[in-house]
Order: sequence, then C-alpha cells, then structure tokens
Amino acid sequence: MPDTPFGRYPGGLPGRHAGRPAPRPWQRSFRCPSTVRARPAEAAQVARYQDFVALHEEVSAGHDPVLRPLWLTGLACALMAAGLAFAVVLGVRGVFGVQVPVFAGRHTGAGAAATSYALCAFAGTVQATALMHLLYATAARPVRAFAWIGGLAVGVVSLLPLALRAPLDAVLATAALDMVGGTVVVALLAAVVAAASGGAFRRGRP
Repeated sequence: MPDTPFGRYPGGLPGRHAGRPAPRPWQRSFRCPSTVRARPAEAAQVARYQDFVALHEEVSAGHDPVLRPLWLTGLACALMAAGLAFAVVLGVRGVFGVQVPVFAGRHTGAGAAATSYALCAFAGTVQATALMHLLYATAARPVRAFAWIGGLAVGVVSLLPLALRAPLDAVLATAALDMVGGTVVVALLAAVVAAASGGAFRRGRP
C-alpha cells in the first residue's frame, strides 16, 4: 500500500513518501496550516493568546478617565505621606525622645531616620497606586480586591515592628504610625476609584 504525505491510503498510486515509512508525528506537524484541522488544544492556546493581547491592550490604554484621578491622587498622597512622616519623626524624636521609626536604630540621627521613613512612605504609596491601577485593569471588583490586599499589607506592616527587639514605646509608636498611614492611603485610593467609576465596580458589576 503506497504512502501519501499524510499516511497510507488504498488508492494504489505512489505518493511522495513511496518506498519510505510513514512520517512521524513531529514531521506531520510541519504540514501546511490550511490542511490541519483546529484541535481543541490549539483552540485553547489561541484563546489564551487573544486574552493576553486584550489584557495588554487594556492595561496599556491610557485614556481611561479613572486612571488620571487615581494617579494624581496617588502622587499627591505619596508627597503628603512623605512630608508627614518626616515631620512626625522629627517631632516625636525631638519632643518625646521616642526612637521612631524603630527600624532606624538608636544611634541614627533624627534627620536620617526621618528621611528614611519618608522615603518608605513615599515608595509604599506609589506601589499601592500601581496595585490599584493593575487591579482596575484586570479584576472584576477592583475596589474590593484592593481593600483586601491593602488591609492585609497594612496589617503585616503594622505587626513587623513588634518582631524587633527595641523599646516598647518605639515599637508601639512605629506600629501605630504604620497602621494609621497605611489605612488612610488604602481608603483614599479605593474611594477615588469608586467615585471616578460612578460608584460601580469594573465591568458593570456592583
């Protein structure tokens, strides 16, 4: 029985692979795409690729009216958080003598400790804004997801000072500052997105 490019057939005419064994599966994978039927696995891969392209286009699109107030609010919050953190550390260290933030150490000057805490507050607020942007572009309920993630992050940051060996007043003061600052940032960013999207969550879900 002669061979054809797609295997043996009973027609009796010699094919391109006459006299040779039938092509192996990996050889048949290089056939003309027009002759290959769409298999379920390939259809799933195409669907995943199309979803990835749609997600990339949605994330990279900068014309969404919610993103502009989100980033303006996030940058404003970052600057305010950095300024307040700097002022609070200087005031608490100078007036009450409490060594906050506790991770700065006892031998660190007030200016250096205040600067490091202000940079941490600025970076954390910017990262929270970026997370809200990502969730808004990908999640069905971005505000709820951001509230859960932000709440867990604030809880972890507030509990971290308790794991350090330091004076109790410095530990409690740092934990309180982390909790208050993080809660304000999370609540403000969530409120801005909820208000800018007309009080409804992403993709028309309440």
